[in-house]
Amino acid sequence: MEKIKVLIVDDEPLIRHALGTILATAHGIAMVNSVENGQAAVDYCKDNHVDVVLMDLQMPIMDGVSATKIIKSAQDSPSVLAITAFSSDEYLVPVLTAGASGYLVKDSEPDEIIRAIHAVHQGTAAISPSVSSDLISAVREAYRDNSGDIQELVYDLGITNREFEILKLLAKGLNNPEISKTLAISETTVKTHMAKIFVKLDVRDRVQALVAATRMGLIEIPRD
Repeated sequence: MEKIKVLIVDDEPLIRHALGTILATAHGIAMVNSVENGQAAVDYCKDNHVDVVLMDLQMPIMDGVSATKIIKSAQDSPSVLAITAFSSDEYLVPVLTAGASGYLVKDSEPDEIIRAIHAVHQGTAAISPSVSSDLISAVREAYRDNSGDIQELVYDLGITNREFEILKLLAKGLNNPEISKTLAISETTVKTHMAKIFVKLDVRDRVQALVAATRMGLIEIPRD
């Protein structure tokens, strides 16, 4: 099986070295390069095949949010996994709306980083438990907009009643097996509905779906 090609982007040499060391021992992962700012990451992704970008957020020349937006605007773009020292919603929501599929803090355990790389490469989301509550509150406070009629919006988007049910369960933090059990449908059916939701919301994964649906006012993510 071909290894997942990972680009490390961080302005601190020690962090780049530490992440490189972690990836060097990871099964199925290959670090293809490490660069020190967002512009270098954009340039590298333009000329080379990359599967996953480990993206710092605060960097000189070009920050991680701007770089993520540019990288994700290209066809067949790599997945972006933000990895930063900050768990603040000041960085969390912007990088997710820019197209990142995950958000980790730098004190994450090596195994957690490796699992997250595999997850975003497979098209699922990865969020550090330590920032999940920030995601809930930040998305709700920053992007909630209930000014329009929800049912009318659901109709306009072509979202079915079943898909809307799944969206609301997703907002409660349920995974596919839990949604399957709650709705008494198979996991395969859940996955099929989820794929249709992603298309209708023009997103790639669960995190993006939550951000988009909450921003539109379709759902409200409850506080823990």
